[in-house]
Amino acid sequence: MAQQKLGRVQWGDLTFGPGSQYHVTAIEGLDDLPGIRSEDVERPGQHGDYTGPDWTEARTIPIKLGLRGASPDDLRALTLALRNATQPQRQPQPLQFLDQDVLVWAKVRKRSLPYDAEYLWSIGEAVLEFYCADPYLYGLDEKSASTTAYSPAAGRSYPLVYGVTPTALNANGTFETDLSNWTGNTGAIARVSTQAHSGSWSMQLTPNGTSPSPRAESEQFAVVAGQNYRAQGWLRCVTARSVALNVNWYNASHTYMSTSTNAVAVAANTWTQLNAGFNAPVGAAFGQLAPTVPSTPPATDVLFVDDVYFLQDVASGFRTYGVAGTSGRLTAVNDGASAAYPVLRLDGPVASPAIEDVTTGGILQLDASLQAGEYLLIDTRSRAVLLGGSAPRRSWVRAGSVWPVLEPGSNELAYRGSALPGAPGQTSLLTVTWRDTSL
Repeated sequence: MAQQKLGRVQWGDLTFGPGSQYHVTAIEGLDDLPGIRSEDVERPGQHGDYTGPDWTEARTIPIKLGLRGASPDDLRALTLALRNATQPQRQPQPLQFLDQDVLVWAKVRKRSLPYDAEYLWSIGEAVLEFYCADPYLYGLDEKSASTTAYSPAAGRSYPLVYGVTPTALNANGTFETDLSNWTGNTGAIARVSTQAHSGSWSMQLTPNGTSPSPRAESEQFAVVAGQNYRAQGWLRCVTARSVALNVNWYNASHTYMSTSTNAVAVAANTWTQLNAGFNAPVGAAFGQLAPTVPSTPPATDVLFVDDVYFLQDVASGFRTYGVAGTSGRLTAVNDGASAAYPVLRLDGPVASPAIEDVTTGGILQLDASLQAGEYLLIDTRSRAVLLGGSAPRRSWVRAGSVWPVLEPGSNELAYRGSALPGAPGQTSLLTVTWRDTSL
């Protein structure tokens, strides 16, 4: 359930708010609509204007803090830590509102740390002003979904015996015996026989009604950075809403790094399979499955999970095939209120790739060929097209192409391409990454 209280605020290595010595006493600009830059034009000889689209200006977020030290020296240490964390910046950094599931990209533009001898013993105050050139509010979790390309001309090949899949890296994904290797995070888990996709048992996740993103978490299993993996499982929710099958990534010290998300809107009391490919990020040494109920759901949004696995996409071309007619398509759910600009990653081999926004009808077409091991990174907001993530290839975008955006709600994208000579079948992968976006 959404709450009005602000909760914790993260800036760099410092946390403000409950549980810290930096108390948030006031904040402005977070839920405010930034100033409007309109394109209105006066109607000559008539009353009124011709009105054009409205665009928002940059967002400014002032935050007032109360510093609470245990002694004068402790107060001085708090002041210096805050001063050191608010130096001028070259690039924006994430300002995270952890309990409201909101992130903005900000720079510190003003800092006031007044000296007041009357309260020198342990109490101080500070005023910070954050400038957000990008006014959007983003969800904390970075979502991701993947699909292989569909090529009618090349067709499909089946290099593995039908029905044979790689061994799952996680244990106990059917819950037929017990709940070992699984724990609940801000949600209670139980093994139940009242709902099951197959067999007799499933896992039930019950939100506590107050915490964001309640989830069940598997054990951590070893992964290899840069390797392709696939998460798949069956989820069923009591209510119609968005659910997710997340993958948490950890480094060699078992320190949390990031989360990849496969989210989809489901009908009430309907088993739905979530199936997505992920590329283990740089530095990742361990992975963890995390079926999740996004946002801050009420306790009534009970989730059931069954037959959930984490698999390695082996070089021989393992694929999981959905119902007929869905090859080369994925669904991206933007739970925000504004359009989101996704980042697209295309992994070869593929020739003449194209991404169609089925929801709006636009197509982004590329006059390019990617060999096996090559990839192209496309930022739809900045319109950057980077081979290998660094070499500009903007000229590969065909004239008349439409850059896809993710409107609020469910968005369907289709990925098409041609097989390269000597590379039958279609092993190219499109990975779409985005955050829930609002203004």
